[in-house]
Amino acid sequence: MTLFDVIHFERPYWLLFIPVTWLVFAVIQYQHTSSHGLNKAIDPNLLVHLEHKGTQGVANKWLGLLCFSVCWIGLAGISWTQSPSTMFESTSKTILVVDQSMSMYATDIKPDRETQLKQTVRDILAQSKDGDIALVAFAGDAYTISPFSQDKDTITHFLLALNPLVMPVYGSNLTSGIQTALSLINDKKAPVHLIVLTDSLDSSDQDAIPKLLEDYQARVDLIAVGTKQGGEIQLPDGRVLKANGKHVIPATPIEDLKALSQTIHGHFYQGRLSPAELNKITGQAEANDNTEQADNKSIHWIDQGQWLALPFLLWLAFQFRRGMLFALVLGVFFLPANKATASPLDWFKTPDQQGQQAVDNGDWKTAAKHFQRPDWKAASAYALGDYQQAAETLATHSHSAADHYNLGNALALAGKTEKAIDAYKRALELDPSFKQAKDNLDYLEKQQQQRKKQQDKKNQQQKDKQKKQQQKNQHQNQSDKDKAQPSDQENPQSTSKKDNKPSEKQDKKPSSEDNKERENKAENEQKKSPEAKLDNEQKQALNQWLRQIQDDPGTLLQRKLWYLHQEKRHENRFSQEDGQNPW
Repeated sequence: MTLFDVIHFERPYWLLFIPVTWLVFAVIQYQHTSSHGLNKAIDPNLLVHLEHKGTQGVANKWLGLLCFSVCWIGLAGISWTQSPSTMFESTSKTILVVDQSMSMYATDIKPDRETQLKQTVRDILAQSKDGDIALVAFAGDAYTISPFSQDKDTITHFLLALNPLVMPVYGSNLTSGIQTALSLINDKKAPVHLIVLTDSLDSSDQDAIPKLLEDYQARVDLIAVGTKQGGEIQLPDGRVLKANGKHVIPATPIEDLKALSQTIHGHFYQGRLSPAELNKITGQAEANDNTEQADNKSIHWIDQGQWLALPFLLWLAFQFRRGMLFALVLGVFFLPANKATASPLDWFKTPDQQGQQAVDNGDWKTAAKHFQRPDWKAASAYALGDYQQAAETLATHSHSAADHYNLGNALALAGKTEKAIDAYKRALELDPSFKQAKDNLDYLEKQQQQRKKQQDKKNQQQKDKQKKQQQKNQHQNQSDKDKAQPSDQENPQSTSKKDNKPSEKQDKKPSSEDNKERENKAENEQKKSPEAKLDNEQKQALNQWLRQIQDDPGTLLQRKLWYLHQEKRHENRFSQEDGQNPW
């Protein structure tokens, strides 16, 4: 642990005034001690009467210097205590739906549409501040690349590895992309922001997409990538995509995309987004953003610098008027009190008032020491988990229905179910409409009935066990009597022979089974640990070979999409063969 783990400075630049103060003090002290040319111009005997010697001593000067230094430390915002504070997190959800059809390799935008699409998405991610973001890619079918997350770096990593060639099914199915994006929303009434980037749209999409969005609180920003003129599709290996011997030149249906955005009450953008357009897309999401209390809390330092300024004020008042020292001390008693710092006026508060102040600060242990009212004292004991003490305090001071209800709660948690039931019944007698007391009473009675059934069942099992034991003893006694008959002892040799034969067989059989078990166990151990046979050189060679395997994120993403495609294969198995446009 270092010093800065215990002490924190909110404004550390104020600490620079400490050496400056000491330097000024040294210069003044030097000038005061040096006589300069006065001793040469004036007789020393006369100089004694001309010089003014202050009444302040050396100790007072050093005390003032120390107070100055401590005051600078206070102004630096020194803190040695930490306190948790409630945090709020954004509940906004944004889904990026990106087109990964082969037409994204079109070169009407240099270098191609795919590059502009990725750059636009990265600009949106950089501009977004809070909320969860998901990434969905679609071609002939749609797949969730990244579920909702606040980790933008992970989404960017997937985005860079994404390209049309890794998609399992070629084509451009915008409806499937919207449908997959909406499937990530659990509550249809929850607001969601869809940012769609595409360069194609067909008639089926124009009819299906508005119907999909009817039941959702979705705000859609549609970004068209590409131009009306279109361009050749140049694949990464340099070849140009052809169909029927001609170059494929896909055009972006700008007017159709505009019409679709108007139909779904969205906003339409084209090409690379300007800073104003980026602010509009991300700013509206923040304006409609809802927040909720987060599960975790942040730890912040509490500034205690005001206490270090007090010695300087006292020293300063003492320099001018001696009576001001008493006035400042008296003024301390009239400082306003708050939850963070206690005022000396607390000395004049009643014990119950001091206990209530401790409750406001969340200190129930201190409140229990101060409270004198029985109901408040019982409440503090209840909060501390001392239910027995709370029940004893309330037992003699319960008059209203609420008092008996609280008594019932304390007794129930203390394990005294019968007395708790009586307390709830008394509360209902005083107030028949007391719903909480009725619910607790019903719950305890059900628990009591269940425990009674369990006890009866346990007793019955005990009786059955005893009965079986008695029957077993009777059977054992009867067998002993049968063995004692003379007929059993007529030919002991024959019986011993009969008994010895099976015992011999039993002795031989386990030995063979044990051998087989040992062999099977040895084989299993050899199968489980094949590397046990490897010597050290072979193990080193194996590890070096494993390190040479390259990790290609694009290949990993391609395998992931292929597995997702296999899971949905029964839905779109022959979609490519059914005439779906591969670009």
